[in-house]
Amino acid sequence: MKQYFDENKTVLTNERLLPLSLFGKEFKFWANNGLFSCDKIDTASIILLENIPPLTGHLLDLGCGYGTIGVVLATINNIKLTMSDINNIALSYAAKNAALNNVTATCIHSNGFENLSGIYDNIVLNPPIHAGKEVMYRLYNGAANHLAPDGALYIVIHKKHGAESTIKALGEIFDECHVIYKRKGIYVLSSTKGEQKCYQA
Repeated sequence: MKQYFDENKTVLTNERLLPLSLFGKEFKFWANNGLFSCDKIDTASIILLENIPPLTGHLLDLGCGYGTIGVVLATINNIKLTMSDINNIALSYAAKNAALNNVTATCIHSNGFENLSGIYDNIVLNPPIHAGKEVMYRLYNGAANHLAPDGALYIVIHKKHGAESTIKALGEIFDECHVIYKRKGIYVLSSTKGEQKCYQA
């Protein structure tokens, strides 16, 4: 859980530049000790990016870390980007990486939706698994309350971290929960406000 909440700057001892080739584009991200996935771009985040459909409107990268998901999506889509994180150090790196990759973003320090008052067309989240189920489900509920009527929440989660129970919970919180990717224990889920209840593709 330390990587989500530890703002001790003494851990920032090994800044590194991480490359990412995706969608025919080259990205670079500064990372440092104490941040989630500081040695390489998180594989689950890449899978999430590869399975999100084209986006428009206002996107929230919730729990953005050093900004990989939001920066990539803002590069390949015509969207307005907001990134938020509970960790000020992670958020400072997200802002730094947005600038590095020529992306315009609003960065907001927030514990979940505490400081977020906007309504978003889409929300993306690689959930903070080690923060616990209560925190994760609070984020899911917050997302439902901050989505536009046709908006969607996209998340990635491992089967071993409770994918099946998450599908059930999202089916109760939202009107629809689609499994849009499932392979080798990794699920990408899309939850929207619609007529049907949760189902698996």
